[in-house]
Amino acid sequence: MPQTISRGLWIGLVCCLGASVAFAEDAALVARINGMPIRERAGTSAPLRQGDGVVLGDVVVTDADAKVKLLLADDSVLAIGPRSRVVIDQLAVQPTSRTVQLRVLAGRFKVAIAKFLGGSSQYEIRTPTAVAGVRGTVLWGDTDLDAICALDGTIEVRPLATKAAATRLAAGRCVHRMAHGKTTPLRPSAGDLAAYLKEVTLD
Repeated sequence: MPQTISRGLWIGLVCCLGASVAFAEDAALVARINGMPIRERAGTSAPLRQGDGVVLGDVVVTDADAKVKLLLADDSVLAIGPRSRVVIDQLAVQPTSRTVQLRVLAGRFKVAIAKFLGGSSQYEIRTPTAVAGVRGTVLWGDTDLDAICALDGTIEVRPLATKAAATRLAAGRCVHRMAHGKTTPLRPSAGDLAAYLKEVTLD
């Protein structure tokens, strides 16, 4: 069984050394914050601070001035932008398999998924309008724009409004309009893409 690491030591490892750390019951640990994000758990709300643990079912909430960077238990990194609500529904890592399900209720996000060499990996990110299956990649999305981009590697995006087959996106490709049952190509300019990523980059 992994050993629990003290909050102060964990912060030092993550922020100063960038090292992997052991997790106990937490699905993620808060590596960094901007502003004053909160965590909703079992009907209650509390401030979310650097070093806090996030368990399955917690809702990470940011206002217009807040951002959060989470280190997931599989070493993936989830960046949450302002005006967002994100839940980790499932995160199970075994020697021969990995299953992760993230749910973006609202807002903007970026996920850098750690490589998994132990066997099968099922990584799913669900928004109100689409579900994206990803493997060893970097993914960005924004529910306000109803858009998803593959920044590295490949992803498969399927609109929830229809039973259409998933669309495979190679690195650098984006889609939007999933609420209409489509995966319409989106071609942001370099400036637009830089602005999108800035929204989920912590100062």
